[in-house]
Amino acid sequence: MIKKAHRRSSFGSVYIASCTLLLLASLYTGSLLYADQDSTETIRVEMGGYRFMPHEIRLTADKPAVLRLVNTDKTIPHNFTLKIAGNNIDIDIDVSGGESAEVHLPALPAGSYSFYCGSKMVFSESHRDKGMEGTLVVSPE
Repeated sequence: MIKKAHRRSSFGSVYIASCTLLLLASLYTGSLLYADQDSTETIRVEMGGYRFMPHEIRLTADKPAVLRLVNTDKTIPHNFTLKIAGNNIDIDIDVSGGESAEVHLPALPAGSYSFYCGSKMVFSESHRDKGMEGTLVVSPE
């Protein structure tokens, strides 16, 4: 009688281990994303028609925030400028027509700060002169 050697298939063990690792990785990544969403507020700001919507952005003091800039004008480029001298904030971001960008704001002290579009066409008023400006209001908690 000839005995056949039985080989255990390692495919099942590898498959189970891989699925377990993927599950653990997705749970870990999901918790990181959830924690990040809780700690940083994201605000959508539309840029178009020579205006910002909303034209007044409200934040809480000492908490970072993300501004999601969306240029709704398909062909006109806009820009987001925010300068706060005492806090060394000098943000100047161009956003092409139909595009978007993100501004990561650090935690700011309470106060009121002006932002505007610094774009200007040749032989024309600047977008700011046409009314494209707003206010960032940072309130104490």
